[in-house]
Amino acid sequence: MIYITGDTHGSIETHRLSAANFPDGKSLTKDDYVIICGDFGLIWSNSEEDLWWLKWLESKPWTTLFVDGNHENFDLLNSYPVELWNGGKIHKVSDSVIHLMRGQVFELQNHKFFTFGGAKSTDKAYRTVSIHAPARSATR
Repeated sequence: MIYITGDTHGSIETHRLSAANFPDGKSLTKDDYVIICGDFGLIWSNSEEDLWWLKWLESKPWTTLFVDGNHENFDLLNSYPVELWNGGKIHKVSDSVIHLMRGQVFELQNHKFFTFGGAKSTDKAYRTVSIHAPARSATR
């Protein structure tokens, strides 16, 4: 099975994938996918909260895939090594949390998916630059 959602914005809305909100998730396996289309947000600052939610996703019975949106920390996200997976380039955050890079075509369960970027951020003028720690695996 493949489920698609969007805009989890890190810890703000990742809870939507809990058993109470997503009961179908209980019957999935690592061969099933939940795709988050944009604004994943858990590769943000390597905070304890981000890492906790990444481990929480890793513990789920499915594989979480995400396409970046306009609200991502691209410096941190791009610090992960690039790998090939199911026909396209990825950043493998952990064994079952995978970033599907932009401009790629992936084949999943006999379906092809093209990944492309998000929109221009409407709040860009209000943001400040910050320095983040290097990437760490969510499974460490």
